[in-house]
Parts: sequence; C-alpha cells; structure tokens
Amino acid sequence: MVTAPRGNKTEFECPYHRWLFSKEGKLIGCPNSDEYSPGFKKEDYPIPQPRTDSYLGLIFCTFSAESTSLLDWLGEDTLAPLSTILGKDGRLKLLGYQKVRYNVNWKAYCDNDGFHAPLLHRAFKMLNWQGGKGRQYTPTERHLVFESKLSEAPNTSFLNDYSILEFKGVDPSEGSCIVQLYPMFVSTKHLDMLNLRFAFASGPNTTEVHYAYFTHLDDDPELANHRLRQSSNLLGPTGLISMEDASIFHRIHIGAQTPGTVEFQKGVTDFYKLNDQFKQNDESGNLPRWEYYRKVMGFERGEE
Repeated sequence: MVTAPRGNKTEFECPYHRWLFSKEGKLIGCPNSDEYSPGFKKEDYPIPQPRTDSYLGLIFCTFSAESTSLLDWLGEDTLAPLSTILGKDGRLKLLGYQKVRYNVNWKAYCDNDGFHAPLLHRAFKMLNWQGGKGRQYTPTERHLVFESKLSEAPNTSFLNDYSILEFKGVDPSEGSCIVQLYPMFVSTKHLDMLNLRFAFASGPNTTEVHYAYFTHLDDDPELANHRLRQSSNLLGPTGLISMEDASIFHRIHIGAQTPGTVEFQKGVTDFYKLNDQFKQNDESGNLPRWEYYRKVMGFERGEE
C-alpha cells in the first residue's frame, strides 16, 4: 500500500481498488460501494492493528495477541548491551542507510558466529583484531549477544586514511557489542559505529538488508561525520570488514543445497546439552537459537 521509504500520511489508499483507510486503520472510503454484497459495512473491514512497544526509541510490533511483553521477550540480560548500541538513552539521529539484496536464504544470513570473523575477514587479520578478548552469550534461547574488547590497530600503513579506524567517542576496551534478536535483526556498536540492520526474507533465495547508521544527539559535527564514515566504509554492505560476507553468502547458499552434513564444531562440548555462555570465537553460540527454531517449527529432535 505504501512504497515510499519515509514520510507521513493521514490517509492510506490501496492502489488496486482504491479503498481508503484512515491512519487509525478504519476504512473510510471505497468506490461503488452501493454495488457491493448485501449488508456491506465499511466498519467491518478495518486494517488489523499490531501491538507495539518500544525500548529506547527502537520500535517493535507484532500481530500476535499471544506474544509476551516486549521486556520479557527481550530478556533482562539483553537490555544492557542493547542500551549500549542505542547510545545508552536512545537519543539517536539517523545519518543514512544503505540497502542490499543477498542471494541467500534468510537462515544462512542470520547464522552469525565469532569463529569466522578472523578467518574470513582479511581486515580483522590485517588490523590484528582476531586476538581481542570477549564473549558470546544467549540472554534467552532466541537471542545472541557478542561483547568484544578491541585495541588500537598496530599496523595501518596499508591505509591511505587511518582516521576511519580511530576511536573518538568510546573506550577501546569497550570497542564492540553485537545484539542479534531472533530471527533477523542485528544491532552493532563497533568502534564508534552505531549500526542497526533490518533484514527481510524476499523469498527462499533472497534476503534484503537495510543498514541504518546513527549518531547521538549530543555528538558534535566532527564526531557525527566520523561515525558516518566508519559505518559505510567498515560495516556497510561493501565496507572494509563486511564485503567478504557479501561474497560468501551466495556460496554458502549453494553449498547448503548439496549432499553432505552441516555440523557446528568450534565450542561444542556436549552433543545433547546447550550452554548459554561461549568464547568470543566459538560457533556454538548459534545452537540455542536453532534449538528454538526446531521447537517453533515442530521438528523432532534426534535420539541420543
């Protein structure tokens, strides 16, 4: 019904049969309604309204009447790291966004882990970030949190402009925090970047991701510009760090459809017991969310 990426409206019109709805979702106009079926009443055709709630300005919505409250769904241990990414108080300003479509099923896009980072990403190795200390944990069976310490890059001679790697607004020891909310939302504070990624499954073979970049309202113009340059040049779709992700997604998608067995290995200590704490570079942090997915889908679990 609405195709514009942003804006405000007081009424919404369906382009197919020109039904007109108010901003509250009430049907207020429809052409030739005197020729509709017997007993037709506009009040019987409102747009279903979602339940909404927000945390530090981040808006959540659901059409389920049975889902729990937002704070219960997030989990208490998710709030602190999510608050860090949202600038502690949610007083953020949108700097810009980029959109990209990956030729990959949404489940492979979301299958994030700490194991691949120094192995796939050349930038991490060049910047000597793969040795950083940190941890992963699952605050609930759905979500996953990464907290990592970063240090100043020891060798930046390969860059013409080192400023995109500088720490300007944060303590380097608190350099990286990622909150991945089930199933497809990823939020990141890496160096000085404040980055929210909204992903949508466009089909079984395509995932669309919107990278949104923010600055804090208290930032001066220099810091705001610094955040923007870091965001697009490091974690954007073709950034210094994440361009390898774009190239590998489709290869993973193809490989997942070939004969063979996919198993998590790094950090797996028990084949039938799920942990909630993991090392920074483990891949086993994904297991709890896949166990949750199995339950939601009603798949049977294999015998021990």
